Amino acid sequence: MRTRISLLAVPAAALTALLAAPAHAEFYSIDDPADAKGSLTDIYALDANHGKENVLVKVRFAELMRSSAAGVSVFFDTDRGEKGPEYVLSSGLGDGTDYVLTVADGWRGSDDRVRCDYSARPKWGQEVFRAVVSRDCLDRATSVRVSVKMVDQADGSTPVVDWAPKRHRWTLPIASGLSA
Repeated sequence: MRTRISLLAVPAAALTALLAAPAHAEFYSIDDPADAKGSLTDIYALDANHGKENVLVKVRFAELMRSSAAGVSVFFDTDRGEKGPEYVLSSGLGDGTDYVLTVADGWRGSDDRVRCDYSARPKWGQEVFRAVVSRDCLDRATSVRVSVKMVDQADGSTPVVDWAPKRHRWTLPIASGLSA
């Protein structure tokens, strides 16, 4: 009888430890399924690191090309009490495109540019889009949630849209940590 009790105690202790784990993390990573048929710029992973000074977001693609007509929007939720994102960083994924951080208007950008330190760029050989946003841009929020949208006008008729994690859904809250 003692053997059974001790064997059951181990899984119960592990379950208790998992349930008591913190709800926030400094780093978040998720794989995204191949669901953007008709586009080479299908999102396949999202990584976010909320550091002491910056939020680093990496969006990984199946294939990223300099001639891409696709664009990406990285949405930031800094106030869970408000519905939708507070900020959005928008960028093209092709060569010669620019990027901008604005106050969000629902799940879209706006003309209200945020004046602060941030940078973004596609890395074509590495199939990744990398954005670094100063925490000052995000009102030094103690935690953020991220959502990413890719739109590709590949054939000019119907745009291909891909979201990570999912349409109008967020990552888990990512608390500020030590480095990004």
